[in-house]
Amino acid sequence: MLQKIRDVQQTWIAKAILFAISIPFALWGVETYIRQPGQETVAKVGGEKISKIEFDNAIRTQMDQFRSQFGGQIDASIMDSPEMRKGVLDRLVDQRVLSAATQKVGLSISDNILRDRIFSEASFQENGQFSKARYDIFLKSQGLSELGFESKLRADMAQQQFLQSLSATAIIPKTSVRELLNASEQSREVAVITIAPEQFAAQVKLSPEKVKAFFEEKKKEFTIPEQVRAEYVELSIDALAPLQTVPPEEIAGYYESNKARYVTKEERKASHILINAAASASEADVAAAKAKADGLFAQLKKDPKQFAELAKKNSQDPGSAVNGGDLGFFGRGAMVPPFEKAVFEGKKDELLGPVKSDFGFHIIKVTDIKPEKGKSLADATPEIEGELKKQKASRKFAEIAEKFSNAAYEQSSSLKPAADIAGLPVRQSPWFSKEQAFVPPFNNPKLSKSFFSDDVLKNKRNTEAGEISSSTLVVARALEVKPAVVRAFSEVEQAITQRLIREEASKLAKTDGEAKLAAIKAGKSDLKFPGLLAVSRNSPGGLAGPIVDAALRASPKSLPAFVGVEVPGGGYAIVQVAKVLDLNADESKLAATRQRLQQSLGEGE
Repeated sequence: MLQKIRDVQQTWIAKAILFAISIPFALWGVETYIRQPGQETVAKVGGEKISKIEFDNAIRTQMDQFRSQFGGQIDASIMDSPEMRKGVLDRLVDQRVLSAATQKVGLSISDNILRDRIFSEASFQENGQFSKARYDIFLKSQGLSELGFESKLRADMAQQQFLQSLSATAIIPKTSVRELLNASEQSREVAVITIAPEQFAAQVKLSPEKVKAFFEEKKKEFTIPEQVRAEYVELSIDALAPLQTVPPEEIAGYYESNKARYVTKEERKASHILINAAASASEADVAAAKAKADGLFAQLKKDPKQFAELAKKNSQDPGSAVNGGDLGFFGRGAMVPPFEKAVFEGKKDELLGPVKSDFGFHIIKVTDIKPEKGKSLADATPEIEGELKKQKASRKFAEIAEKFSNAAYEQSSSLKPAADIAGLPVRQSPWFSKEQAFVPPFNNPKLSKSFFSDDVLKNKRNTEAGEISSSTLVVARALEVKPAVVRAFSEVEQAITQRLIREEASKLAKTDGEAKLAAIKAGKSDLKFPGLLAVSRNSPGGLAGPIVDAALRASPKSLPAFVGVEVPGGGYAIVQVAKVLDLNADESKLAATRQRLQQSLGEGE
């Protein structure tokens, strides 16, 4: 082909072909044809690209967070909705904008501040001190390099510093705070007269024709929706675990390999007095140290109660001397061998020594013993057996998941082949409808959508084996289907009649209430109000929300004020506002409210 083009490249045909080929390259560039999948750009922020790979990773991260939050009971298809995907993309864009703004103002985190932040992280500490080993384990578990993690942490800290600088600039006048508190916490003394629909029910004249017409117009309200009864197989690790067998010797082996999980090793508490004698010390210095240790030991044999006092005065271990020689509790392997051997062979309150180590001579007192304790093999067996069964079930799930899905699809007229592969029973559901698909596992949106399809309900085929949560597949089919049916008029006639009577009575109650309110305002009413009640939005005093709202909206310029409002559920209320109780907020409350508002406004900015 290329040779032919070369041969006739001066002809109009060659020119036309070359021109046609050049169009897509001119519009999209060579990159469109040679770049790897996932390198596409889904958004640009200030010229910086957000790639499809980054977007897909963010989708997966969000899904993992949902699964963690809801214990794995989450439908993976939730992330397919445009709203969820746009939300994830919006957060990526926000991060880019924040990063750009932080860089623009020139904020940076020094090496010292970064180091202090890492050193202060509790998960990187051991015995209150930074542990490089723990830090390395964390980096490895996250698949991060030290440079990569610290670079990201530095950027995050700079962005937080930038946000804090914004929030600190929010200013709210004290008068605005006081007005807000008054609006939210102001109380008013009110009295309420309620005109109930029941007072007018006898006046309502309702013809049978009107009841029938309402039924015909609102038939959908009186329709029992299509109902189904299903059978299904649920393949999950939890379902497979009871079917697994674990031999006793496997349980015993696991117990021995993980004994630290079930048994707390013996620990001992000791105090010591150290007389230094380094390995490089002269014979004379060693002899002098030994003599001093022997003298102290002899003194303690006569009066052991002096131990703490003598340790403070004579011990050359500065870390423990100030505590009377106390070393606290420790297990085997924590101390040098000669010292450890003496302590773990000694008895409680026994005086030992002098014991020679590379540091010198130790006079030791065993002050307390925590014996080995924990679960025996017999006690730990149920827990271990359950864990090992779950491990085997997890491997089994991975082995058969694809076969299970294929059997459900390829032999779509029955669930038995899929059930036989898993060794699981076929279960049956109670009756339920699409509108009320709250019966597990059909409360999963993805499974419910698949189940209520023509392929399943009309063609009597299996659903696909859908993932309703992490490591849980369900395949289902319809057993019976009841079509939607309108209830008989005779079944609902009485309920419709009562409903219409109440609606008409509520209208009459409102008309009567509005007339009485007008008479009160005109000074032509002798209506008696009950006792006053102090109400606010935070303390409604048992009154319905619309009544409290109407009372607080009434103008306080001329009291008493009268307002009317429809009551939720029917009826009418006439509200008398007798007195406004202004809030007397002290300075501390004003300051606290102002701080909260400033923080909220700052975060918004």
